[in-house]
Amino acid sequence: MKIDTSEVKSIRYEWNIDPKTKDTTLWTKLTEYKSGFFYEKLEFLKDTSKFGHFFLSKGKFSEISNKWSSKNYEAGMGNGILKTYYDNYQNPDSIVLLKFEPEFKRITTTIEKKYKRNGKLEFISDLDGKNYYKYNLFGKLKRIEHYRDSVLYRIDDFKNGLLISETFPTRKKYRKKFTYEYNKKGQLIIRDDDDYHFYRYEYNNFGIRKIEKVYKKKNAVVEYTVFEYNENGILKRKKEFARNDKLRNEFYYEYK
Repeated sequence: MKIDTSEVKSIRYEWNIDPKTKDTTLWTKLTEYKSGFFYEKLEFLKDTSKFGHFFLSKGKFSEISNKWSSKNYEAGMGNGILKTYYDNYQNPDSIVLLKFEPEFKRITTTIEKKYKRNGKLEFISDLDGKNYYKYNLFGKLKRIEHYRDSVLYRIDDFKNGLLISETFPTRKKYRKKFTYEYNKKGQLIIRDDDDYHFYRYEYNNFGIRKIEKVYKKKNAVVEYTVFEYNENGILKRKKEFARNDKLRNEFYYEYK
């Protein structure tokens, strides 16, 4: 699949402000193309290698996870490039690893997969193993079962197209489970994937407004992040707070 990066839609610069000295450091550079691809370079790593650290992907960028919603098409890793080639259904066809240090090496992994009707996956393999897809009577995705070396290690359950739980079977009786809750608009409002904490999300008309990390035992907020927008709904600032409302990190954004 050809990656079209010929026309730039916008470029976003993320600056990290030191809470004490107020000095700024360029943290990331996010380029959005008209084709829908995003190119993110992690500037703060100051990698001096040939390729540096970057990610190229297609999909909607999410402030909640600070990344895009789809899988990476191409990723730079300092000493090489990992490329993923996709088919007409937007599913991986093959993965090519180009390593340049300590010597040049090209490693190609072919993706095994099988489709049902209307392009729905029955199973697909990747670098981690094989994933099986289950659908309900209406053809909507209900479950994905992930296997490594023929051993089931994770189950993703969906409802109305939204991920509602991830279960990790273990050899012991205890089965770790992550759960997710959404509002009527389909926006994530609670993410519980920690033994001691869970996360709450609040939104405004522009998008995510606040993320809270909550201590389960006392239902107390221990960390939170606030997002600020301008009158046109463009993200301008992000502030990360620790316990007792202490400002830990502050970011602001410039666009061109």
